[in-house]
Amino acid sequence: MKNNLFQTPAVIQGISTLKDKTLKLTVYVSKELPGEEKSKLFDLEQKEGWFLFKENAIQEEEIPEEKAEAGINRKSPTERLYNVLYVYFNQNFPEKTQADFKNWRENEMERLIEAYKAKLN
Repeated sequence: MKNNLFQTPAVIQGISTLKDKTLKLTVYVSKELPGEEKSKLFDLEQKEGWFLFKENAIQEEEIPEEKAEAGINRKSPTERLYNVLYVYFNQNFPEKTQADFKNWRENEMERLIEAYKAKLN
């Protein structure tokens, strides 16, 4: 099997949805792990990869070859634009309120929309 593969008997104990529509799994390892396996598991913490689950052992040919791109903790382009506008507004108009930001943001979005509409054929 591949060197970076960690495989152990486990139970999916819980599944919950997060506000960004992703899922959170609670997985319990159902046996005591020797030190080397624990170390390998801890080395995988916060790493992006594939989560494979099967009632029996996973065979090497069942493991995806392509790179996993989970996108966890990545903001959508819309969220990023909102955050950039918010920071820009606060840096350039520190005396303004949250209500002012809402109005300013709506005006900025309309300005962007009109600029792109003007470029259409």
